[in-house]
Amino acid sequence: MSSILAKFSKQPVEVQDYDIDFTDYLEFHNDIASTHTAVAETGLTILASTRTEGVVKVFVSGGTDGSSYKVSATITTVGGRVKQGDILVKVKEI
Repeated sequence: MSSILAKFSKQPVEVQDYDIDFTDYLEFHNDIASTHTAVAETGLTILASTRTEGVVKVFVSGGTDGSSYKVSATITTVGGRVKQGDILVKVKEI
């Protein structure tokens, strides 16, 4: 089970990007990320995700005021390891 790495907030109309950083994990295992995926709980939309080195950047939009959504990024490494990192995005109209 993966723990929540960070918590963020956004307004429903905003498009925001968040980083999920696997750098320490990759350095510890002396490995390199080869692929990644990103998913969000229903109600929050992932517009795009990119990876630079060990950091997955996820662009999200939408969400319902007062709701929180888990966003998960998963990397697969050259060495065959699979690691998931989760963040929590709370949507709040200000």
